Formats: sequence, C-alpha cells, structure tokens
Amino acid sequence: MPDQHTRRTFIGLSLGTGIATIALPACAQRSATSRVFDVRDFGARGDNTSNDAPAFQRAIDAAATAGGGTVRFGPGTFLLRFRPAQDGIGVEAFTMRGGVTLEGVDRARSVLRLADAQRGNGTYARIISTNGALENAILRNFTVDANRTGQGEFRNDGNGGAVVLGWGGRCENVTIERLNVYDANGQGIMLLGALGNPGRKLRVTDCLVERASYIGIQSSQFDGLVIERNTVSDCVDNGIDIYGNDDAGHSIVSTSHNGLIRANTVRACSIGIFLETVADCQTVDNDITACRAAGIRVNRINGQPRNLKITNNRITGGPIGLAIGGDTGGVTISRNIVRGFTAAGIQFSYNVSYVTVTDNQFTPTKPTVPIVVGDPVQLGRNPEEQLTFITIRGNRVPRGHSPTRMFVNHYRREWQLNAGDFRATLP
Repeated sequence: MPDQHTRRTFIGLSLGTGIATIALPACAQRSATSRVFDVRDFGARGDNTSNDAPAFQRAIDAAATAGGGTVRFGPGTFLLRFRPAQDGIGVEAFTMRGGVTLEGVDRARSVLRLADAQRGNGTYARIISTNGALENAILRNFTVDANRTGQGEFRNDGNGGAVVLGWGGRCENVTIERLNVYDANGQGIMLLGALGNPGRKLRVTDCLVERASYIGIQSSQFDGLVIERNTVSDCVDNGIDIYGNDDAGHSIVSTSHNGLIRANTVRACSIGIFLETVADCQTVDNDITACRAAGIRVNRINGQPRNLKITNNRITGGPIGLAIGGDTGGVTISRNIVRGFTAAGIQFSYNVSYVTVTDNQFTPTKPTVPIVVGDPVQLGRNPEEQLTFITIRGNRVPRGHSPTRMFVNHYRREWQLNAGDFRATLP
C-alpha cells in the first residue's frame, strides 16, 4: 500500500554481498572527439555583464553538428539570461546536445552565473536543459551560480532547476563530474528517464551542491545510476533523491533499478538520502549529518521498494536515523553507525514488511530515546496497519540504555516479527 505522506512535484549493476559497480563503456569518457569549440570564438565575454547564453548555444550546436566535440570555456564569470525553452516548456539559458562535452578549466575559475530577475511566478526554469533525450554527454569542471537571492520574490520557487537533463525524453551515457552548483531554484542536478524508457549509464560524481530550494541531486526512471563522492548541503528538501514510481499507471513494480549511492557527504537537508519506490539499489559508505527529518528514508508510493541494501553509512544528529514507510520486497539495514538521534534510530511507519536490521550501532542522545519505534500513521484504519516479516538482531546500543526503549511498538497487528537481541556494549 502507498505511504499516505508522499509528495512529488515532477519528476549493468550486480547486487551481492559486496559493493556493486557499474561498468560504463569507454565511449562514456571518449564521446567527445578531439574537436574543441571555445565559447569565446562564438562571442562569449565572461565579463559578468554580457549575456553569454547565446554564445554557449552557438558553440554547443556547432559541436553537435560536427558530430561531437568539447565546448570549452576558460576563466571568467559568464552571465546567463533565460529565453523560451526549445522544448516549449518554460524557460532555459541554453540546451545541451548529444555527443557534446561542456568543460570549464576548473570550478574556481569557470563560472556560469544566472542574471538577476530571470524567474517569474510559476515558471518552469532550467539553466542547463535538454530538448528531450540526451545521449553521450559530459558536464565537468565548472561552477553554476544559480543566484536564488537575485530572483527576488521568486527566490524560493522549486519549479525547475540548475541542471535538468532528459526532461521529456531520457538521459543515456551521461556524466556530470566536478561541478559546483550553488543556490538553485528547484533541483541542483537532475537526470531523468521516462516510463518504459529509463535512463541508462548515468553518473554524478565529485560534485558540490549547496542551498537548493528543493532537492540537491535527483534521478528518476533509471536503470544504471551511480551517485558517488558528492557533497550536498543545506537544501530545503532532500539531499539525494532517487525515484521510481509509475505515477500514471500506479503499477506496483518499481520503474527504477540498479543504483549505487556511495561515499557521499550530506548535511543539513530535510532527508539526507531518499529512496522512493526504487529496486536493486545500494546505499553505502555515506556520511549524513544534521538532517531535519531523517538521515535515510525508504518510501513506497505504488511501486514496491525491493532488494535495497543500506550498509556502512554514518548518520549523525537529527530526529530519526533511518525511516521505512510502506511494504517492501526486501530491505537490509546493516553495519551502519547511527548516533545523536532524538526520536528513534529506526522508525517504521504505515504498513512495513520484509526489513532486516542487523549489526548496526545505535547511540541516541538519551537512554530513554527508542532505538527502534513502530509508528503507524493512524490506528484503527480498515484494514489495520501492520508490521510483517521484520527481523532485528545483533545491534549494539549503549550500556545503561533503558530495556523498555529498545523496541517501542505502537502497532496492534504484527506477523513474523522478531525483535531479536540488542547488545548493550557501547560506551
């Protein structure tokens, strides 16, 4: 059954006991030929005054027409103004093309900056966009200053984003690496697929995303995704968000598969890492700090979360370490360190099934804070919410923690619930 507290505006991995990898073909890094197109040759100034968006578009179009190439821009602040989007929806600064690498010299010196007063009420606005599908493209080594404060009364709008690729189509063999994205209205970085046509061979690595008015890094409808070694902080909504629901057909089968979220740092977002209706994904070796709702959340709308492994993460602060909402097809939570939580180390809400919690370390702020809590959304529903096939064993907690606060269960229906043992061995 779906979680009743869901919101959504728009939207070759082998899983085993070890860490999974996605092998991208060599063409992912060689899609751009030796042809180089310097944006200054197409009229860009980089003086933080002239509108350089048309020059970027001319350079990108020239590279695509030539069969692929690298569009390069050196030091400077390249001011961008919006125009009507080529896909006919909202506005954009410029459109990426397939076979093109967009490359700065480095993140400190190559800056794209959105001009003041570019957003309007309800505008679906993207700085770097696509006209439908995008294949064999790379963005790397530059900064996007999305300039929320310069948008005045629209500075907190969440509609659109700084880098939104694949809207109205899908992304395939697309890499975003070594980008800084500051102050986005909406998403910081977003890679999209479509129902029945998922995005494939997607990578977001070594990026910094700060202060987005919605989500930091998001991908939806994918089959083959790596989000790795990024730092995301101070976003109004989730830090990293992956999504796989069939919103139109309401299928119980997830539409997103084969994702790896590894070695990211997430701070001060609503939820650190949000796994919504996705399958066959690993969330490993991430550092998550001071998130306002939960460090990691698994949620079901219609599509069933299935075969998810949440392992070796470090979650510090916030009310809840990990939250699970809705029936699943198998979630394993193991070898995580969860500390400094004020409400629960793990929270189950709505109907929850097939979850194993094993070999984790939980250190709450006080000995009376529950380690695991079962919180139905509403008692007395018909049918009554329940916990089924839940296994909790071998988890370590501090010495002196209240025995009655190890597992606090407010559900009235349960089946095959094994709360197991908690080892009071931590200092």
